[in-house]
Amino acid sequence: MYKSRIKTDLRNRLIVNGEGKSGRRVTSDGTWSLTPEHDLKFHVTYSDDPDIAGRTLIFYGEIENARGNALRFRVRDHESIPGVRTGSITLRGRWQADRNNRITFNVAKARGRYDTLTFDGAWLVNRNNELTYKYVKTSLKTKIREEHIVVFRGQWNIGKNRLVYRLERSFNSFFVFKAEFLSGKLSVLDRVIKFKVGTHFLQKKVRRGVKKVVTLYGGWDIKKGLKVTFSIAYSGGRRGRIEFGAEKLIGTGDKVKLSLTSNKGETLGVELDITKKFKNDAELFLALSRTGNESRVIGGFKIRF
Repeated sequence: MYKSRIKTDLRNRLIVNGEGKSGRRVTSDGTWSLTPEHDLKFHVTYSDDPDIAGRTLIFYGEIENARGNALRFRVRDHESIPGVRTGSITLRGRWQADRNNRITFNVAKARGRYDTLTFDGAWLVNRNNELTYKYVKTSLKTKIREEHIVVFRGQWNIGKNRLVYRLERSFNSFFVFKAEFLSGKLSVLDRVIKFKVGTHFLQKKVRRGVKKVVTLYGGWDIKKGLKVTFSIAYSGGRRGRIEFGAEKLIGTGDKVKLSLTSNKGETLGVELDITKKFKNDAELFLALSRTGNESRVIGGFKIRF
């Protein structure tokens, strides 16, 4: 039986290489998209093979992995190119979130153009603090519905009204999700930070808008100069830190709170209670700072009593 191998080039054109010295190489250009079943669709706009030009090819399989600037898809079957049955297709581009907080992959094309693959299901954050995407599809062999989970390796950061997840080994693949803190009051004793995130996704062919809570697990650390970090553990022993600034230190009675900012200085509208964990240091700081009921500016921070 005649066999061919499939791959893509750096411009994400589809390449079919016939085996052997006499094997023919066919190059096809077109538009990539994702089907509702999470299979790859390729509409051919140009091809060396006139029998393929103008056709829409469907590659059945599953997503093997998602890297910083690539998506790898395992082809299990298709009905489009004679002699080709299995293989892998790697698409190059960048990951990002759309305005509905959905995961997308922009497939790079010539002259700065791109095709968009939209992942219309719901994404989650697992116990390893990693962004994951789950989808269910019917197995070609067993005809049973199977669950697939794509794990994105990366690290979190926080900005004003947004959660940012930057993928490893990439300078331009990152998700910016519109988000809000679940509460405006945090404590250094908390081992989690929670956010409200709104998103749209398809469920049983119906588009739904939902609000969900995203939880990041870790621990607080406050160092000299009021450098505040939230340390996070990821899979494989990887660790990361979300860095905060402090807009002001607020003292009321025997309590001390920090008004947090992002690492870019944006006001987040969140207070961090540090009294209980750093009780002795906080009381000493207040004792040295208090002069009756007046407010003073110490080290650039306004202390209110």
